[in-house]
This record gives sequence, C-alpha cells and structure tokens, in this order.
Amino acid sequence: MLELYGKGVSNGIAIGRLSFYSNSTDNIPKYSVTNPNGELKRYKDAVRNAKQHLQLLYEEACKRVSKSESVIFQTHIMILEDSKFVETVENLILNKRLNAEFAIYDTAQKIAEIFRSMDDDYLQQRYTDIIDAANTVLEILRPKKNTVEDRTEPVIVAASELLPSETISLNTENLLGFVTSKGSKNSHTAILARTLGLPLVTQIKTSLSRYDGLEAIIDGQSGRVVINPDHNTLAQYRAKQKRYQEKLQKLRDQIGLPAVTKNGQTIQLSASVDHLEGLESAKKYDAGGIGLFRTDYLFVKRSEPPTENEQFAVYKTVLKAFPEERTVIALASLSSEKSISYLDIPEEKNPAIGYRGIRILLNNKDIFMTQLRALFRASVFGKLAILMPMINSTDEIEYVKRTFEDVKMELRSKGQDYSLDIQLGTLIETPAAAVISDEISRVSDYVVISANALTQYTLAMDRENLKLEYFYEPFHKAILRLIRFVCKNAHQFHKPVAVSGELACDTHMTKMLLALGVDQLVVVPSKLLDIKAAVRESDTSDSDQILKRIKGSVEY
Repeated sequence: MLELYGKGVSNGIAIGRLSFYSNSTDNIPKYSVTNPNGELKRYKDAVRNAKQHLQLLYEEACKRVSKSESVIFQTHIMILEDSKFVETVENLILNKRLNAEFAIYDTAQKIAEIFRSMDDDYLQQRYTDIIDAANTVLEILRPKKNTVEDRTEPVIVAASELLPSETISLNTENLLGFVTSKGSKNSHTAILARTLGLPLVTQIKTSLSRYDGLEAIIDGQSGRVVINPDHNTLAQYRAKQKRYQEKLQKLRDQIGLPAVTKNGQTIQLSASVDHLEGLESAKKYDAGGIGLFRTDYLFVKRSEPPTENEQFAVYKTVLKAFPEERTVIALASLSSEKSISYLDIPEEKNPAIGYRGIRILLNNKDIFMTQLRALFRASVFGKLAILMPMINSTDEIEYVKRTFEDVKMELRSKGQDYSLDIQLGTLIETPAAAVISDEISRVSDYVVISANALTQYTLAMDRENLKLEYFYEPFHKAILRLIRFVCKNAHQFHKPVAVSGELACDTHMTKMLLALGVDQLVVVPSKLLDIKAAVRESDTSDSDQILKRIKGSVEY
C-alpha cells in the first residue's frame, strides 16, 4: 500500500482503478516546412474543425452542468479567433517556416505564461484556457487515442493536468473522480468537478502514469490518495464514503428551508461570487441572493479599462439572477498587485497597505464614474447595493455619495433610467474602519466585514505566507472582539452587518458569529448548505455565555 498526499479541491471519496489520461500535446515536434502556404491551410482547416468541436462541447456541457460553467468553451473559440493569437501563429508558419503544431503550441505557451505570472489566483488559472483552446486544435492535427475510453468499468482518471475540454469529454457514467499533478481550486476543471459532484485531488508530487490500472482511493477533502489499499483501509473508506453520501443527502434536504436557528433567529445566507460563472452555483445551493459580487476581474490584464456597456452587461446579468433579493456589487478594488497597465500604479514594497481600493478610484474619476454609470443603469433589473472597498474614513464615504449625485445628474440629462433605491455599503477591512464603525454605520446603509482582510491587517500577517501559517489565527480573540464591536455600533443605527470570508464559511464558527450579532453570512456557493445546516442546528439563546469568553478591554 502506498500513500500520496496532495490538495483536495472537490469533496468526495472515490474507490476504483486508476486510468491515466495522456493528451495530444505530449512531445510536440518542431521542424521546418517546405510549403508554408500549405501548412497555413492545414492550420486553418484544423482551427475550423476545432471551433465546430468546441461548439459541440458547449452544447454537451450545457446538458451536464450549468450554462454559466459551459461558457468556457465559447471563450475557447474566441481565443482561437483572437487577432494576436492568429497573427503570431501565422507569422511562425509563413515567416519562420515552422510546422503548425509547434507554432500553435509555442504561441499558446507564451501567452499562457503571462497569465501564469499574475498575482491574482483566479487569473493565474486562466492560463489553462489558452492551453486548452490550443490543445483542441493540436488534437485534430495529432489525433491520439484516449486510453480512458478504452475501459468499460468505472475508473478514477489520473493525469498530469486535466483541461476543461478533456474533463467534459469524458464519459461520466464510467467516471468516479480525478487525481492530477497540476491544478488548483480555482481551475475550471475543479469547478466542473464540484458541479458534477466528483472528488478531485490535485498537486500530487509524483508521476501518476506509473500507477495506471492499479486500485486506488482518493479523498477529495483531505487530499489523500491510497494506491493498492489493504483490506482494512478499503473497509474504513467504504464506511466513510457511505457517511459522506448520507451527509450530502442531509444537506440537500436543506434546500428550500429557511435559515432560522432553533430559537427562532433568522439569518440571511447569501453567496460570495468572484465572476459570472458562480451565479448558477449560487442558485443551485439555494443562496438567498448575492451578498458580494467582486468586479476586479473586469479591470485587470487588459490594455484599457472595460467600457460602460461591457460592465453594464455583466451587472445586468448579476442583478437578474436574483431580482427579488438584494444584490451587493463591490466597486473595483484595484492595486499594484494586479496587472493594470492603463493606470499609473507604481510598484510598492508593501502593496497591501499602499495605493489600493477606494484610494485608486477617487484618483481616477473617469474610471470610477464609468463603473458607477454602468451600475446605476443596471440597477433597474434588480435590487442593487453598492459596496465600497478599503474605507477608512467617513470623508471617503461622503465623497462617494457626492459622486453618486454627479452620476445621477448625468444619467438624467441623457434620459437614462436608474433605480431610486440603491443602497450604499461599506466594507470593513482594517482595524481603523472597525474602530470608527459607529461613524461609518451612521452614513452607510449596511456594513460587510471582510474577515480575511480584517484578520490580515489586525494580526499584521499575510495569510498566503506559508512561513506564517502556524501563527495565522482567523479565530483570534482580537478579531472576534472587533466583529462584536462593529455589530454593536451598526445596530445602534439599525444597520445590518454581514461577514464574508473564511470565518463565514466555517461551520465551527457559525454559532459564535450569530452570538456576536452578525445578521448575514456571505458564503462561497459550495458551502451554503453546510452553513444553513449549522444555522438551523444553532441555539443562540445562550449568547451571553458565549460572549463572556471573548470579553476584555473592548467596550461593548
């Protein structure tokens, strides 16, 4: 028996034989061609066939997962049509006289590397979109038999890396789960795996091809992979697998039920979404609206800012997803950590405490006004609430409010409609904002506590620094006291308080957060049902006893 450890990014347990998947990009040849025009035609024919194949994949994905999670295949078509991509490939074929396979492969790798080097984790993982689009063409130029499809019994697919087109092409009837050497929780394959309800373990630091055909167990929660398990281990995991299925059914039973504690306290559970792909998941897991939609991704890694109409289309889609519930859309929280070439953002030694968030927006009024116009125009399609990032004073809030009035005047002059009931909220990220939360609550319609940011700034620790992992404590008493302090201040002015981030998604902290006075939990879609179950199992009638544990120098 051999045990391997990686990172579990899609929960579940799979028990079965491993089937190693190898794609057509292994060992891409590089050679000179004598007829570059003929090679160019070969490339164009392959692209045409690839686009037809991608359209079929999109239609197939729509049947098996959500439409928003299937749109990736239409994105791949757009990549193949991108002028920079096409010009680079054609130049390598016609001027460098290189074969089509290498021209496509080399172009995709260089463009993908730009994404791979980004600081933003979500954008980092978009490099797979470039590679996957190119691979679709390469598979037509260099067809290779899929070894997974040779097997008739259910299998666990093992691979160096699985791309979305490869994942969706597999026959799910014979698919138990995935284990890969490369990947992350934000990759499209991870998203698809979670949507399909299949376990995925990634970042296994060894070649998986040597284990092809062997019996294995993969644990998508712990990241454990067991090759050739013994009898006792098999028995333990079969029992664990049964308990997991029973837990899933219990969670599914929560759909449609209210998020109410045993003693009758109602809590709003809403979804935290980073991009449009998350909207369907929010609906699937019974979200009570969108509690936080981040817009940063619209602004990064491009030569110019997104247009008003481009943003309007996105915000309209978000608002229409939950038209009867309040939808919180955050203003862009930009910084030097993100690749934004069209803004004058200097490199900083400490970007986390530098030029970022509302500070950038207030200094770039054209970009700020454009985003606000798009938001106000979209507001007629739902119940819009706008969230301000990185606020440390009420002066900043008052400035934003004055800008609101400028936007309204401009829209009225153009005869464009907007909602008369747009709320304005403040994101509490720093200890400074928490300490003056009474003043902030007085001039805001609601507040959202970013537990991740507040923890980082309060403890002076980067949560992504592995050397600080031992010291990083999201349940630190200082954080809990600050949350209680903010809740008390906000409730003085009858303003609701939401918490987002890791604390909100931790079922062990649910009862504590409710006792602290939190009104709303903003949770990633995949954790909504877990948190709802925790809410319904909580009894907050003993909140005073809970609060005694964290009382100290902070005035309550």
